[in-house]
Amino acid sequence: MASNRLYNTFSSLKTSVVILAAMSVFYILGTIFPQGGDVGDYMKAGGKYITIVKAFSLLNIFTSPLFLMLSMLLSANLVICIYERFKMMKARAKVIPLESIMNNPNLIEIGKGEYSNTIFSRLKGMRFRLIEEGEGYYVFGKGLPYWWLSWIYHLGIVVAIIGFLLTALMSFEKEATLYKDTPEKISLYSQETRLNEYLKKLGLNIPKEDKSKEYFLILKDFKTEYYQSLKFEYPKEKLSRLATVIGWRPIEPSKEGGLSPKMWKTALELKTPDNKTKEASLWVNHPFRYRGLTLYQMGFEQKMSMVVAGRTVEINSMEQFEIPGIKGKFITSPVKTGKVFKKDGTEDNVKPFFDLSYIPEGKKKEKLKEVYLGRQEDIRGVKVLFRNLKEGSSLSYRVDPGVPLIGISTLLVFLGLLVRCLGYWYRVYIVIKGRKIFTLISTRGLFANKDRILKNILNSERNVLLDKH
Repeated sequence: MASNRLYNTFSSLKTSVVILAAMSVFYILGTIFPQGGDVGDYMKAGGKYITIVKAFSLLNIFTSPLFLMLSMLLSANLVICIYERFKMMKARAKVIPLESIMNNPNLIEIGKGEYSNTIFSRLKGMRFRLIEEGEGYYVFGKGLPYWWLSWIYHLGIVVAIIGFLLTALMSFEKEATLYKDTPEKISLYSQETRLNEYLKKLGLNIPKEDKSKEYFLILKDFKTEYYQSLKFEYPKEKLSRLATVIGWRPIEPSKEGGLSPKMWKTALELKTPDNKTKEASLWVNHPFRYRGLTLYQMGFEQKMSMVVAGRTVEINSMEQFEIPGIKGKFITSPVKTGKVFKKDGTEDNVKPFFDLSYIPEGKKKEKLKEVYLGRQEDIRGVKVLFRNLKEGSSLSYRVDPGVPLIGISTLLVFLGLLVRCLGYWYRVYIVIKGRKIFTLISTRGLFANKDRILKNILNSERNVLLDKH
């Protein structure tokens, strides 16, 4: 029947090899062509074979329909192979037929039949258990069966592929900026996932939102920390600079030193769709994870008020603005505020300040001065006051339902491989033929010691002979 032929095809190792060979072509193409890029940017950079790149989605080859189809075929192939292997293992768990044991070249004669009870006692003393017995033969076992361990890490590979498919089809990333006591709504659902895009192409209606997956983030605290770094004051006059270069004038570090960012840290509350509240904290390279949601510390935003001639204007740091009465534009550096860790081991709070730069019309930017918040400054003859700093924490968040499965698969694969390689497994076959005893010892694993087991068995017979004498 056609169904049986299809099943036999998917249960074949040859099918696995063919699928992996086809996928290897994708891996090679993915190495040659830059992944995740835009076709327009690729064309501007002088990329070749544009028609082929567009037709086969070579810039996103690992999420292309053909590659995803191959991945699903490989998953189906592995699942069927694992099932067939499971059936084989049940049969393999049975002992080797007696004829096969007697014809095995590794069969060893270990003594006379009258000492069998002593050998059995010694094996049980080494924590071997009797698995099966028949007329003239006994089978003892110890350790984890290696075929089950192999089956476990093959199962882990299947789980990993399923996780990769979920990541490719349903994961997405977005950004959010939090300000104190202002809830920010995010959703673990998006219309822009690849799965939804494929469903749209098929003409299916995709929901715009899913209320059951909406979370609220409330910023409780945002902290910035700095290291005190060396800061050198280079002379502005040309002759003084020349003297410094020649070595007539030494370069001395500033007593106050500079500030190098150490950490941005966010403390927030996460409100779940079922009205539960969870406290969370995250900082750079230390994300927060919760049920498929991962929050990353990306940066920060700063807003402040500028007061000029009794008029208040809201401005953003690192964005250009104008001061009434002065031609041209101004821009600030990030406002430095928070805690500084000094070189002498002490800590101190930074008085908020920023570097103010001026951009004349048609000319290059020039740095003017350091400006402290709350202190009135004279800027080109105009009295200006900067105050009311507000900091927002900029986060990126990723929703990836495949991550838990990939974590489980990693555990299965590595534990299976670790125990399979470093563990031990024994099968000791004892055959009594006439007045002689024979043994066949089968082992697996780095810590399995066949010679030690054989030595203990042989010693048991010698001890009996000594007792008789």
